[in-house]
Amino acid sequence: MPRRFRLGQSREAQDLDHREAYTRERGGESKRRQRQAERLETGIESHDAQALLRLPDPSAWMHLPEATLIQRHSQWVDLELADRSVMRATLGGKLKGVRLVCGDRVRYSTVPLEPEAPQFPPSPPVRGDGGSPEAQVVAVMPRKTLLKRGGGDDREPWQFICANADELWICAAVVDPPLRPGLLERAQVLALDAGLTFRVLVTKRDRASKKDTLPELDPLREQGVPIHETSALKGEGLDPLRGFLQERVVVLLGHSGVGKSTLVNALHPEAALRTGGLTRFGTGKQTTTAARWLPLHSGGTLVDTPGIRSLSVRGFDRALLGQVFPELPEEVLKDPLAFDAEDEGTLDRLDLAYPERLQSLQRLWLEMDDRNPNQNVWR
Repeated sequence: MPRRFRLGQSREAQDLDHREAYTRERGGESKRRQRQAERLETGIESHDAQALLRLPDPSAWMHLPEATLIQRHSQWVDLELADRSVMRATLGGKLKGVRLVCGDRVRYSTVPLEPEAPQFPPSPPVRGDGGSPEAQVVAVMPRKTLLKRGGGDDREPWQFICANADELWICAAVVDPPLRPGLLERAQVLALDAGLTFRVLVTKRDRASKKDTLPELDPLREQGVPIHETSALKGEGLDPLRGFLQERVVVLLGHSGVGKSTLVNALHPEAALRTGGLTRFGTGKQTTTAARWLPLHSGGTLVDTPGIRSLSVRGFDRALLGQVFPELPEEVLKDPLAFDAEDEGTLDRLDLAYPERLQSLQRLWLEMDDRNPNQNVWR
């Protein structure tokens, strides 16, 4: 049986996806693929990670009403107005290439709907009533804060999580899934970069013995990081959290299965989020598929985010590590790779209270400088 090839990939392996390979084809047949290759051809150093953070000047639209973007769909956005009602809107032409995110403050213009305009399918039944857009977003206001994580490669340097938030709460379960200090360290980097208050929420505290003091959290306790032990099912440790939510925008982060949706339901029963447990492989079941903007009666807002597999710190400033690992000596913070984290003599000389934190520092140090472009820059 003759071998079958995908369209445009029957050439020799060393020629695949290189734009010069398309010049040997007939012009009409290769024009589209050649144009695509030229668009993707780029040097690694030419990527500007800050370009994704820049916004168009909104000064010409300051006379228009303001709203909060609460969800981005493929062809439209949902806005929360001053009275906390929801409106659907499209994006103006100058915003087509702008990366908008939940929490952005925008200016919009009300436009009459044309009778022949196509009807968009309804949005997921989280909030709003679907239907056609009633307005057009024409400008984005400067962001007070921007919570982001590192992207997968140099073409996608950042992944936005939420704009204009006040606090980041990282949820970590005692068991199922187990508590991972590395995730807390990464979340702390993200919060420091965005200028957010950072809190650790220990969930499922009723699943472990009261005698278990959770020594994995001792380095954070010594830094003065607020740590709240909760049990959403039993209603324990929730009252202080309700006080912190007043008139503030709080983002919840955590692995799938740590109990974020259960915690949200306890703090905001009207949300009625679907909850899940663990899969047969011991990983969490993801029940939240997009960031959800949940206004509270207290005037605050909870932003429930999908469960994360990892928090990349790629591209962040290494100077932030001094605040994440303040117990390490200055000489280690300047060049952590100069020290062998597995050598007993080195650890004795440094006299570290938590020797495993040196390995954590080295991992983050390497990742912050890691340039990870696509394997094939032509594709």
